[in-house]
Amino acid sequence: MEGKMSELFKPALALIIVTAAAAILLGYVHDVTLEPIAAQQALAEASAIGAVFGAADDTSQEVSVPASSPVSRALEVYGGGTLLGYAFFTSPSGYGGAVDIMVGVNAGGAVVGVQILQHAETPGLGANAVNAAYTDQYKGKTGDLIVTKASPGENEIQAITSATITSAAVTKGVNDALSFFKQSIQQ
Repeated sequence: MEGKMSELFKPALALIIVTAAAAILLGYVHDVTLEPIAAQQALAEASAIGAVFGAADDTSQEVSVPASSPVSRALEVYGGGTLLGYAFFTSPSGYGGAVDIMVGVNAGGAVVGVQILQHAETPGLGANAVNAAYTDQYKGKTGDLIVTKASPGENEIQAITSATITSAAVTKGVNDALSFFKQSIQQ
């Protein structure tokens, strides 16, 4: 009986050792990659702000964002000491997962530009949300926007063909940014 118990514990002990080693290795890899990932994210954000606001400098100021807000981060963007507008970061759910978006809004509350920072949308369909032909539709918009498959009206955005979920996600991100601006900044 004692020999059979020993035979049962050997595979269990081996499994515990392998699992512990894997957990330690994963923890190490996480720690090693954390800083480079954060640096890449900061670079992508700075590039998006530059693409939308052009003359932005490094004197942007953080705006307080409540934990319950769909806006994860907000910045006052300055250029030459003058307020150019605000950069809002949102991550609505698209077809392939979160779509990380930076929405630029001027001091009057109009969208200046939209940049897709990261996504996992379907290549050739939802991935087309990064194209200026799509994101330029948001420029100058101020109201609550809706997605349409037909020719868009004043507060409508034409959906990407066969990618209405992605289109709705990006539009939700822009609406979240505009709502945050109206409720927390414009007041």
